[in-house]
This record gives sequence, C-alpha cells and structure tokens, in this order.
Amino acid sequence: MNINTEKGKGRIWRSIYGALALRLGLVFAVYTLCRLIFYFYNKDLLGIDSWASFNQIMLGGLRFDASAIAYTNLLVIVLHLLPLRMRSRASYQRFIDWIYWLSNIPMLILNLGDVVYYRFSGRRTSLSVFEEFGNENPFNFVHFLWSYWGITLIGIVIVLIWVWLYRRTRPTQTVLVRSPWLYYTGSVALAAGSIALLIGAMRGGFLAATRPISPANASAYVDRAEQRAMVLNTPFTMIRLADKFVLPDYRFMDEQRARALFDPVRLSADSTQYTGLMRGRNVVLIIWESMAREWVGALNRDIEGYEGYTPFIDSLLQHSYYFECGYAGGGKSIDAMPNLMASIPKPQSSFVLSPYSGNRISSVVEIARRAGYQTAFFHNAPNGSMGFDAMARQLGFEQYYGKTEFGDDSQYDGKWGIWDEPFLQFVCEKIGTLREPFFAGEFTTTSHEPYQLPAQYEGVFAHGPIPIHRCVRYTDYALKRFFERAKQMPWYKNTLFVITADHAVPGHLEEYKNSRGLFRIPMIFFDPSGQLVGRDSTTIVQQADLMPTLLDLLGLDAPVVAFGHNMLDSNADHWAMSTLDGAYQMVRGDYLLQFDGERVIALYNYKQDPHLQTDLQHSDSEALGELLPLMQSYLQQFSQRMREDKLQVKP
Repeated sequence: MNINTEKGKGRIWRSIYGALALRLGLVFAVYTLCRLIFYFYNKDLLGIDSWASFNQIMLGGLRFDASAIAYTNLLVIVLHLLPLRMRSRASYQRFIDWIYWLSNIPMLILNLGDVVYYRFSGRRTSLSVFEEFGNENPFNFVHFLWSYWGITLIGIVIVLIWVWLYRRTRPTQTVLVRSPWLYYTGSVALAAGSIALLIGAMRGGFLAATRPISPANASAYVDRAEQRAMVLNTPFTMIRLADKFVLPDYRFMDEQRARALFDPVRLSADSTQYTGLMRGRNVVLIIWESMAREWVGALNRDIEGYEGYTPFIDSLLQHSYYFECGYAGGGKSIDAMPNLMASIPKPQSSFVLSPYSGNRISSVVEIARRAGYQTAFFHNAPNGSMGFDAMARQLGFEQYYGKTEFGDDSQYDGKWGIWDEPFLQFVCEKIGTLREPFFAGEFTTTSHEPYQLPAQYEGVFAHGPIPIHRCVRYTDYALKRFFERAKQMPWYKNTLFVITADHAVPGHLEEYKNSRGLFRIPMIFFDPSGQLVGRDSTTIVQQADLMPTLLDLLGLDAPVVAFGHNMLDSNADHWAMSTLDGAYQMVRGDYLLQFDGERVIALYNYKQDPHLQTDLQHSDSEALGELLPLMQSYLQQFSQRMREDKLQVKP
C-alpha cells in the first residue's frame, strides 16, 4: 500500500481519526472540569470525606460522561468516520466545527447551570425543567447568568481555552491510498470498530447482558445518595429521562403481605381524640416557598445562640399545634400541591409532569367541596405559572386567583410574582368574599431565587449568611401583616390555619447539610380559638399526611387512597418518604434508609449519627429487616396504583 503524507509524517494524531480522538478528549476534559466545579461549589452538601470516595466518584463519572458524549456528539463522530476522501478539506472541517460547537456548548451550559441549581433541587436536572418553567419569563435565564456571574465567567473562560485548544486539533495529514478498494475497506473497518465503541459508550458497557445505564447506576460509585449527582452529568440525565418517567412494575412481595405492611386504602375516617374537632371550620392552607425548618428559630432550640429568621412564626408557634419532625416529599415547588392535598407523593418525575397526571384522584379539597365548602386557590405568580392553575382545578378548587386577578403590576417582582406582602393582603380580602365554610390555599413566591425585595424594604431586613435569609424575614413579616388583618375579619376565629412549605433548600447550618436535612420542613396548625395547641417533638410526619389529618379534624368521612397517615393518630406507624435524585429515602424511628428500587444504598441511625457518616446496612440487619420490606411494600403499591389509575376507592 502506497501512502503519501503531506505533513506530520507517521503521526496518527494528525489524521482525521487522531483529530476525532483529540476533540472528544477535549469534551471529556470539559465534563471532568465541570464535575470538579460542581464539587467545589457543593462540597458542603455532598459529604465526601476521603480521597478514595472522591476518586471513585470522579472515575465513575467518566462512564456517564462517555454515554452523554457519545449521544451528543453522534453526528460529529459520524462526520469524522464517513469514508470520504474530502474529510480533511477546509470546507468539510469548517462544517464539522459548527456541528461540534452546537453539540457541546449547550451541554457545558447545562452542566454549569446545575452547579448552582443543585443547591435548590438536590438532584440533576432533567427535561422536565422545561415543562416546569415553560410559562415563565425567558429573561429569567439572563438574570440567572447575571446573579451567578462567577459561574458565568468560569464558563466563558472554559470556552475560550477550549476553542484555543480545538484549533490545534485540525488534521494536517492527508492519507492517500491509491487503491480505492483498500481505502474504502480500511475506512469501513475503522468505522465499524468505532461504531462498536460508540454503542458500548452509549450503553455504559460492552457485555451483552449490560442494560443501558441509567441514573440509578450512579449508586455504585457513592457512599451517600446525595453524592449521585456528582457522578452524573446533566446531559446524561436529560437524555436518559427524556421520555416521560414510567414507574417500574415493582413485585417485591405478594399483594396480601404488601397490604399487611402498609395499606393506602382508608375506607373510613380515623377515630382519634381529635376527630371532628374542627368540624364545620374554614381552612386556610399557606404553602411557603422554600420554607426550610432551618429558618425557624423556635424549631432549633438545641442549637446554641441560633435565633433563626422568622420572629413572627416563632411567636405563632406558642399558640399552635406543631410538629418538629416534618418532611417534604420532593425538592420542587410543583411536587407540593398533590402531596399535601391529595396524599400523592412524587413518583420520581413530578406528578404533574408524569404520564400519571391524568389519573383520577381524591383530594381533601374535593371532599370538602362536596361537603358544602367553597374552595379557592391563590398564587402570586402569573396565571399558568408551573401549571398551578390546572393542578388547583384537578384538586377541586373552584376559583383561582393569580397575578391577573390581583390586577396591579406595580407590585410585580419582575421574575416570579406579586410580592408576598401585598398579595397576602389581597388573599385576606378575597377570602372575605367566600361563603363559609371555605377551603382556601395560598402559595407564596418571594422567598425564591433571585431573592429580591421590594424597593421600600431594601436595608430593612438584615442579610444573613445566605441570600434567602432576608427574603424569609420579609415573608415572615408579610404573614404577620396578613394575620393582623385577618384578626379583624368575622371568619377568623372560625378558621384553621395550616402553614407549611413546598420544599426545603440547603442552608448554612451543618446540621442540615445531609439528605435528611434537605427535606425537613415545618408543619404548623394554628387554631385562633385555642382548641388545638401543642408541640410534638417526636412524631415523624410528611406532606402526604396532611390530607388524612385534615379529613379527621374536619370530620369528613370519605373512603380515600392516601400514601400518608393521620399525624394526630398515636396508633399509626409514622414515617416519611422522600424522592432523592432517582432513589427513595425513608425516615422511620431512629433510622434513615435509602433504596434505589434494586439495591440498598445506605442505612443510618440518624439519632446517633446526625451527619449520616456511618452506613449500617451490613451491620444492623434488624433495622434493615424492618425498614426495607416496609419501603418495598410502599413502593410496590404506589407504583401499581399509579400505573393502573387506582388512586380512588371504587364505590
């Protein structure tokens, strides 16, 4: 075979194949750099405590990077492998350049965006984020770039260096094989071998028995569930979760044993000392955006010198019945409404974005409406935001009030909605027009990134260690003003107020920088008549418990499917389930169990090990033997009922 080389004699890396290897190598380097940035920005949440763990995560991440890069650079790879003699020509290379950058710059943006967003969501972003925020102002993204200018600047520097290095990968060797048969045979053979490597990279392995890797495979490289996000990369999760999430058809045990461990069907109301205590009362449910338990000083009395950021809530707790061990089921705002009002936890993908969003459901709102309650839901945001108006209707709310009904855009924060103080005054006013008894819900917005305040309050509310703290102070003040006005209303003393959160967000206290702290929220019941007052510091409660609890308090006897328990039932087996980046987490008794549907990730005794450092799955078989079957029973029934549209009790 006669070979004529124009430049770089004998240097394979100067050939079209060498150029491909170098260019893909640069992409791998950028993904690895993004993983390092992710680590340094979020290391307080990841809990990586040894070089061995760090190296395992970094090396394990390459497997997921290879899959994402193989998918996103498929066209780039094919263009390099096509058996065309023109592949080294300048015009052909310029075309490859365009495809290369269009394939990879957006992936860099996604990876760097998740460096920041992980602190709010606790997981890698999937395509559902575009549905979740599809109705929001697109200029919010520009504001995001400005707010986190440090990450934006890092991204720009990475691109500049990347471009500089890429220009040095242009093939400078022209290989001319005079025999067409040899040229095309050799090119096809190289292409076939490369395609085999490509398929292996996409699947995450080369064995025939290897299933295509999914986010769940990240568990093999971590010691703690919250570290999975560092193993993964955002393009990978978007690709693998591109289709609507379908719950697995779990079959851990026979149905009789599953229902003996946990039965979601409630044929009649619970019978407790509180049954019917609030019969005929109005209900106002206030869902406070990003209201972590960490913000409330009165819930953290064990932390010396800590006052928190909610002086009004602290004072209200003295006259309320509240639970100190409350947990959210998910990490996004859209997870809260079905969980709180229909006892439907997050099925990995948020319920409203899942294939099951059209399932027939039972909610405390609909049951109350059928019992004669007038129902209304309020949300500060533009109508249609995050689909809350549609979700409110599905839950049984007859009326919806948003930014449009508020009618004064001078009070709009320019990003998410009407400032909390004026909107809560509006809520109070409109509630006064409802016929009693009524069930009203309000979802606040101001304590949301980018954490802005109305101009008149700049400098009024002190900054804390992180930006959200002053917004928490502001919303606390807005609630104080709401209650000051509500006290003057004739419906006030006949109303049960429930205050809780949509989800928590990581703060600055070390006590909350773990997968348990990530979901801890307040759960407060305030009865102005003083009939319901107390502090529960031991019962574990969750968002899904609210529906059965309200049904009991209001004396509403209706058969329902509920994936929670009555918080006030001392005989119930109380525990909390949360969804953690593709895995499930159960808190029960003194223990916390993490399970991905196939294997146990970790078991902790959080009472003895509050920072979740010691995995007990191999040393405490008794605790594992109690929690794992219970979690499997729950997952099996939850999955089957979601898949088969059995979230209602048949008459």
